[in-house]
Amino acid sequence: MNWKKLLCAGLSGALLTGALAGCGTTDSQPSATPAADDIAYQATGLPRDTVLFTVDGREVTADQYLYWLLTSISTAKNAGYLADDTAWEEEIEGTPTADYLKQNAQDISKLYAAVANHAEAAGATVTEEQRAEAEEQLEQMGSMYEMYYGLTMQEWLDQQCITRESYLSLNDAYYQVQNLQSSMEESGELTPTDEDIQNMIDSEGIYNCKHILIAFPTHEDGSAATDEEKAATKDEADALYAQITAASDPIAAFDTAMNEQSDDGRDETTGELLKPNGYTFLSTGSLVDGTSSLVTEFVTAGTALEVGEISQPVETDYGYHILLRQDADNEDTRAAYPNYAMNKLLDQWAEEAKVETTEAYDKLDPKAFYDFMMNMVLEWQEEQQAEAEAQSSASPAVETESPAPETESPAAEPT
Repeated sequence: MNWKKLLCAGLSGALLTGALAGCGTTDSQPSATPAADDIAYQATGLPRDTVLFTVDGREVTADQYLYWLLTSISTAKNAGYLADDTAWEEEIEGTPTADYLKQNAQDISKLYAAVANHAEAAGATVTEEQRAEAEEQLEQMGSMYEMYYGLTMQEWLDQQCITRESYLSLNDAYYQVQNLQSSMEESGELTPTDEDIQNMIDSEGIYNCKHILIAFPTHEDGSAATDEEKAATKDEADALYAQITAASDPIAAFDTAMNEQSDDGRDETTGELLKPNGYTFLSTGSLVDGTSSLVTEFVTAGTALEVGEISQPVETDYGYHILLRQDADNEDTRAAYPNYAMNKLLDQWAEEAKVETTEAYDKLDPKAFYDFMMNMVLEWQEEQQAEAEAQSSASPAVETESPAPETESPAAEPT
């Protein structure tokens, strides 16, 4: 379980941003005659409502699973696997590639089916307002794709091999977990003991450091500090460090110097430091509240300190920092605990859930499926290019369009 998942309880706001998905129950009997333009049927020969496996009795259909299989394959490809057809004959982490990718997608589906099962048992239903929020975000995303890429919402959904309704229903698990966690927090089930907090600090590697920043001089033209200015800043930081460590109470001397001299962010009205209690962070540099990350030099120096130890001046692009490591049991860490505990539950539910596959799942060929989806995308791109060239030939004077965001076209990969 990674820290990003821990901070957001396995969710990043909505499925539209690539977060959690849940699996709704559907009819177990496959449709007799899928529509001619049914992408899932064309790609696999399976009607969308074909049950591929069950999770504690909850049915997961082709419409739900293929979305995650496509995501699993594309993620592997982006990570450097599947460079060519022969790569499908190789292994990923000691498992044949096709089996690994199928299992990875099954694990995702398993987690979200388990969430749906537990949410239903607890009565954590999705409200009309929450579903409306998901609808609105989907519409906004559709407008963006159409504006910048000429890609209709249906074309985008086809490239994900999922229907609109199923895409929206996948988002339900985000709200189910949100509602479950709120209920458990209100009941006190997620209230930690001191031992719980310490276990979290130890297992996740959480640190807290105050710091005094002696910043490099800034110039109106935006130019960097000169070598002479950097040397002068270091001399100032070294002198301050010597003064603090020579004091009868170095911790008190540190706090006094920090409040009076640190160039870290301050309130424009009161002049008080914005972070008087320092920064609570992981060894990766990410803050526990998920808002940002610290620079590498700060993290390296901070994690090397013992609690109560003060560092010598550490250079970063901002200037020189004198750090004081503190106990990480603080408000920031305790505020993150409910998400941490919820993620432990998610892991437990997924681990304990029982999966039973069907013959349709066992016969599913990930490579054939992915090849079909990629060919479909390439054909769409060729059609779009031909249409654009035809329009350009017919209208030599074309007004320049606004540039699209600096992101890869969603048509470059099916997911």
